[in-house]
Amino acid sequence: MQTGEFEDLKKNPEFMMELANKEEKAVKAKDIVGMYDVLDTSVMLDLSSERLDRIYTEILQTVFDRLAEKLSAQEFFDIGDKRDLYTMRGIYEHGIERYSDNDFKGAKEIFLILHHTANDETISKAMMPHIAAAASQMKFDDFIDELVDVDNPNQSETYGFFLTNFKPSVEGFMKEKSEVLQGALNELETLKK
Repeated sequence: MQTGEFEDLKKNPEFMMELANKEEKAVKAKDIVGMYDVLDTSVMLDLSSERLDRIYTEILQTVFDRLAEKLSAQEFFDIGDKRDLYTMRGIYEHGIERYSDNDFKGAKEIFLILHHTANDETISKAMMPHIAAAASQMKFDDFIDELVDVDNPNQSETYGFFLTNFKPSVEGFMKEKSEVLQGALNELETLKK
């Protein structure tokens, strides 16, 4: 869509009412996929930050409620289940938000949770550099610049929400940070007991 088309949609009262109704239904039903659909549409339409924040707050509340349920039931997230995929997306985005705000401990813990709860080797493995970087207090911008292969992002519908492709330099980084990473993984083992 072109910018003009987005502006036309913003001025279309029927479309905006439909979007508001969709948001209300999704929030009421705790439908994480529906809430993300509304959020993604709202971002494309460049709606107010207050509205985006309200939707995102609902998403976070829902994903962390679902995480608590999974942890209580000792279940993993199934990336093939769209609800689980979008729940992991929400948890991951919150981890990235914390990381970019220099909350290294909080980010590390969230990445550890994803590493542990994702029943998917690609996601679990991709969290390892995240954990090592956050645990060693590497700045988020440096993490992106030095380790993430931004020229070759994962375009798949399943993994497109996550940073999963890394530069060859990640191998040396992981070796260098092996003790820090092992310390973080040991924290996770302690929590599991």
